[in-house]
Amino acid sequence: MFRSLRGNCIPRETDDKSVSHGIQFFFCFLIMGITLGKKQLRNGRISLYLDYCFNGQRRKEYLGIILESPTNKHTRHSNRTKLYLATLVRAQKEIELLKERYAIQFLEIPGHHRPPQSPVQPNIDFFTYCKEFLSQYHQKDIRITKAVFAHLRKFHPGNLPIEEITRRFCRAFLDYLQKNLNGNSPVNYFKKFKMCLSECVEAKLIEQNPAEGIRLPQYNDVTKEILSEKELNQLALTPCRSSEVKRAFLFSCVSGLRWCDIKQLCYRNIDFAQKRMTVIQKKVAGHSSRSVLHLNLNTSAIRLLQAHCGSGDERVFHLPSHSYCLRMLNEWTRKAGIYKHISFHCARHTFITNLMAGGASIKTAASLAGHSSTRHTEKYIHIIDTQKQEAVDNLPPLPF
Repeated sequence: MFRSLRGNCIPRETDDKSVSHGIQFFFCFLIMGITLGKKQLRNGRISLYLDYCFNGQRRKEYLGIILESPTNKHTRHSNRTKLYLATLVRAQKEIELLKERYAIQFLEIPGHHRPPQSPVQPNIDFFTYCKEFLSQYHQKDIRITKAVFAHLRKFHPGNLPIEEITRRFCRAFLDYLQKNLNGNSPVNYFKKFKMCLSECVEAKLIEQNPAEGIRLPQYNDVTKEILSEKELNQLALTPCRSSEVKRAFLFSCVSGLRWCDIKQLCYRNIDFAQKRMTVIQKKVAGHSSRSVLHLNLNTSAIRLLQAHCGSGDERVFHLPSHSYCLRMLNEWTRKAGIYKHISFHCARHTFITNLMAGGASIKTAASLAGHSSTRHTEKYIHIIDTQKQEAVDNLPPLPF
């Protein structure tokens, strides 16, 4: 039987690709139990896993390899490389199981070298790894990622051996986040923690991600404060110690731009004649069909932009650090007699809410906000209903 397999599957004169397919068929014939599976995630991402089936029992082993949504050439090339690595891992697992099951040594096939094994490294302090991870992490959410590790230190002071991070530990940390943070912050923070554990899997520090499969509750309501039209007028008439912070925040209220996009906004992005602005939304760039936002500007937005003259690649707003901006916002809103907890992202929520309160359809509001679908915009509907009730309640009572 083996002689016929050898003759049929691996011809004497063939290329490497044919030999590879022959070897793969040979292994599948013997084992028939390990396949490479794909789990669809949000935003077009795919998680790869190994599907084991032996003696009528099945189990999955997630590899911690994520294929990103193929929106550009670089991402497609990266996905091909990751997929190739995943197939190598699957083949290596098959070889290891064959050797264990039959207690034999396979002969080396000329031209094909088995990849060196990378055993899991024990006794690694997770916080030490986090420090190294942060030193090489340059994404836009670095501030949130640092905050996650700061909360983890509060939750577990001292050293944290990586093998002690079990599924029970992950659930306990999620409970801690839910008790100490509000809104969607616990979910967003835990996702960053989960992402770091996936990096540990790829670095061979742990065999699998203990946080994989933990269901995360999502809040469909808007958790940020909203400024009414009256409060927005109060802010516009109240002086602020930082004129740039005031100008940028008010512009966000009438355009819906996020802090990261406001800070990067240049004069070349603005067409004053057409009263339009074109920006690439930094938060969703690379994995959303609506990452390029074409936004119409009203008179108030144009006046805020023209308060300082500039052109080309010059930044529209010259802003201080994010933490300093928050201090200025807090001081400014208190001076205006507004005692809500206002952050820069509240301006975006204010823009979307006021759009819909002004009669814009949910589809129009989603388009102007740069949402990929109206599902993200629907959460503002109940706010509009609340405002309508407040408006009705403010009508003068009848003299009964």
